[in-house]
Amino acid sequence: MLILAAAAVLLYLRISGDRATDATHISLGTVTLTAQAIPVETPRPGQVTAVSVVAQQRVSAGQKLGTVQATSTLTAPRAGVVVDEPVTVGSTLQPGQAFVQLYDPDRLTFVTDVPIKTLTQISPGMSVALKADGLKGTVRATVQRIVPRVVAVGVTSEVAPGSMRMVLLPAKGQNVLGLVPGLRFTGIVDTMSGDSSPRLISRN
Repeated sequence: MLILAAAAVLLYLRISGDRATDATHISLGTVTLTAQAIPVETPRPGQVTAVSVVAQQRVSAGQKLGTVQATSTLTAPRAGVVVDEPVTVGSTLQPGQAFVQLYDPDRLTFVTDVPIKTLTQISPGMSVALKADGLKGTVRATVQRIVPRVVAVGVTSEVAPGSMRMVLLPAKGQNVLGLVPGLRFTGIVDTMSGDSSPRLISRN
């Protein structure tokens, strides 16, 4: 009887511990790695006469990307990675039309939609554990801010109804080294990390 009683106590303590751990973690569902696009455009209409880069190529600031007739050589405004294939030779570019788009691999962020009702439990600086299919280990990130849901007239919002968009920063640059924007993760927020007083996050 004593052995059975002791086993029952140990089982109760283990279950209680698991429940306490679950209570301090909030699942984020799908989290997407994103980057801010850097468009390279021509100030005047012209025909593309040369293309000097390919998709996923790293470039340095001022590096030649291509040439457009009747304008000057197009160069990278700053260091980055080419997102996709540039406009082909022979194409005509108009002002405001991108010849190619870049992104800065040192400024990658994660975004996810979180239910408004959970915002009182989350605060900046909290730790987030991210995992992706086919990716070994866990990527660490921290909560940075909540982005207000502002939608222009006639534009469909990408944010789910009843939710707000949360932005996460990689804990370390090497955590996302070699990863590309668009990669999807699942994430869990540790509400016992960072600021010990969870609160609704502003747009700061």
